[in-house]
Order: sequence, then C-alpha cells, then structure tokens
Amino acid sequence: MEVLPEFTLHRPASVEEAVELRLGDPGSRYLAGGTDLIVNLRRGIGAPGALIDLTAIDELRRIEDSGGALSLGAAVTLAELAAHPGVGEGWPALAAAAQEVAGATHRRVATLGGNLCLDTRCVYFNQSEWWRRSNNYCLKDGGEVCHVAPGGDRCWAAFSGDLAPILLVLGATAEIAGPAGRRTMPLGG
Repeated sequence: MEVLPEFTLHRPASVEEAVELRLGDPGSRYLAGGTDLIVNLRRGIGAPGALIDLTAIDELRRIEDSGGALSLGAAVTLAELAAHPGVGEGWPALAAAAQEVAGATHRRVATLGGNLCLDTRCVYFNQSEWWRRSNNYCLKDGGEVCHVAPGGDRCWAAFSGDLAPILLVLGATAEIAGPAGRRTMPLGG
C-alpha cells in the first residue's frame, strides 16, 4: 500500500451543500464509510484533491418505515441496517443480506450507498500504480486491452456490491441528487 495522496476533507451538513461542493471541484469524491475508496486511493487508484464526507448529513443516516415503505439513507451502515428491528421484521432478506457482508468491523463503517456504488473490481485494476503501469494499464485505466479478456474490446471488471440483488428483487428505487435537483429512479435503471 502507498501513502494516501494529499486532499482536502469537506463535511457538508446537507445534500445540497454536498452537491455544491462537488460542482466546485469535479475531481472530488464522495466519502461515507470509505472501506473501498480509501483502500483504492492507497493503491494509487485516483488522487482526488478533495473528499466530501457525507456522514454528517442527517437525512443520509435515516432508516424510516412509512406505512410499509422503507426509506434508507445512503450513509446508513450495513451493521445498522442488519440490526434495525423494523428492517428485520418487514424486510428480513435485506437485513440478512446486510448481515452477511464482510466481517463485523467492516459492517460497522461500510455504508449502503457505498455498497451500491462500488467501483467494479478486477485483479488487474485493483493493484498499486506501479503494478498497473508495469502491465501497460488496462481499458479501465487508459490502456488498450482488457487483461481478463485480451481479445475483447470492453472491460470485464465485475460489480461486487452485495445488496443490489436483494434491493432489485424488492423493487427498490433510488433518490439521486445533482445540480438539477433530486430525482427518483428504479434501482434497476
């Protein structure tokens, strides 16, 4: 592992403030648990000038059951999701899936949003900068070949989020915030 690159850490208090910070620095990255992002930054996979920590935004930490409709914030940890009595009673498969992700210490910081927005994983990409460079990079990182399928013309890195399958089965929707405001869309796209 390499040393983390220098960055500025922002802690917005609202979703709107987080969006504004991102607009002001398009190279910045959102951070909540950081269990994937921080490891990748230490591998030299990216070097954003700023991280926008979402954990201080109250609405992103909510778990609410409003008449049979579950509303979950992106910064809810997997441990909170697995242990929440309402989730366990109304959506036991979701609670069970959250309980099975990684180990207990990982679940205490890993978030729902992070699990859904994980970058794809690949044994050729998720390596140190010097390792990727010595292999002439790959399609995902400015190279000309996918090392998994060298004859192919697309990246074969795999999505490894754990909660997407159960949320798709449950018909989940996601609220997305951006410069034009908020919109809701089916998780399946």
